[in-house]
Order: sequence, then structure tokens, then C-alpha cells
Amino acid sequence: MALYPPGERISEPLDDRLRDDAALAEIELTSRLMIAASGASARLTQTEIDGLLGVDPEA
Repeated sequence: MALYPPGERISEPLDDRLRDDAALAEIELTSRLMIAASGASARLTQTEIDGLLGVDPEA
């Protein structure tokens, strides 16, 4: 059963006050790790993880 009958669903623009850039950035980083880990044939090394997260090993 569909949640909305055809043609009756109206999309409203998102309220910018509800946007959380820090949370979105964290979700993006977590997504990168999950995608890389699911496609890897072995455990990711710390160097690979740091690279995915944009961590500078010299810092």
C-alpha cells in the first residue's frame, strides 16, 4: 500500500534552520569509511582510514 496516492504528495522545501553542517560532514565521513570497508578484501589500514578521513599523518 502506498503512503501517498499518486499525484497527492507535495514536497516542501527544507527549512535552512534545521541544517546541521557538522552532522552532515560526519555522515559524509562515516559513509566514506563504510563504502571503503565494504569493498575491501582485508581490514583497512590506519593509513587508508586516515586518507579517507583527510587526516594529515604529518600533523
